[in-house]
Amino acid sequence: MRTIHIEGTGRLARALALRLVAVGNRVSVGGRNQVAAGAVVAASGAHLLEPGAPIESEVLLILVQDDAIAEVAAALVPRLQPGTIALHFSGFHDCGVLAAIASQGMSVGWAHPLGSFSGQADPDWMMGLSWCVGGDPEAVNEAEALAQELDGKPFLLANRPGAKARYHAAASLLAGGSAVLFDLAEQLVAEDLPQPGLLRDGLAKLVISMTEQAAQEGPRGALTGPAARGDTSVLEGQLEVMDPGTRKLYRQLIAHMQEMASDSEQG
Repeated sequence: MRTIHIEGTGRLARALALRLVAVGNRVSVGGRNQVAAGAVVAASGAHLLEPGAPIESEVLLILVQDDAIAEVAAALVPRLQPGTIALHFSGFHDCGVLAAIASQGMSVGWAHPLGSFSGQADPDWMMGLSWCVGGDPEAVNEAEALAQELDGKPFLLANRPGAKARYHAAASLLAGGSAVLFDLAEQLVAEDLPQPGLLRDGLAKLVISMTEQAAQEGPRGALTGPAARGDTSVLEGQLEVMDPGTRKLYRQLIAHMQEMASDSEQG
């Protein structure tokens, strides 16, 4: 059993607290909003740490908005015990935002579960995810252990300038971009269906089948549709029924799909 303090009160904090308590850790929760912290405690079985109280945990997990991490880390320094391992959960930032803690000789790093956090109610959603981890060796070991406790698959990025930003950009492009494409697809045909819910279910299953195939064969193996087949007349017909904004985006996507299809043929 380890002692872990979670500083933060959002969805990820709640899910982590619940799962970490369930596997036998002693978990405390704190945050600027004590009402929200109390809700996390009530949902997870963790215990509430009063504002300003010493943080006597072996591990500190900072789960706040990206632009608040450095400020929160600096404010927590006087409350930490020597030897504390601190991890933040930003997908974008590296260890620099924990400089105030690192300056005290403590090990710092990050852990970022690669999943969509928005709207998740069931804490089991985070089980089995891939986790991007990094930082000082001791912090990396802790981040890997944390991921593995939740059946996760930790991985390290190459030690290259901009690697963390590229990783986060890739995740945001896929997750946010997929949501945008889903919305545009719904809008395109919504007026033609009396039951839009059926369309949403069908589109969701289409996305799931594509991602499952991409996971097995790579994105080029999952590519389908008229652009992949070189069916120019169908593409022209599709473009005609789109609004100007969607048409412009689709043209850009067509060019990339054709490039992917060409690469697959050459490979």
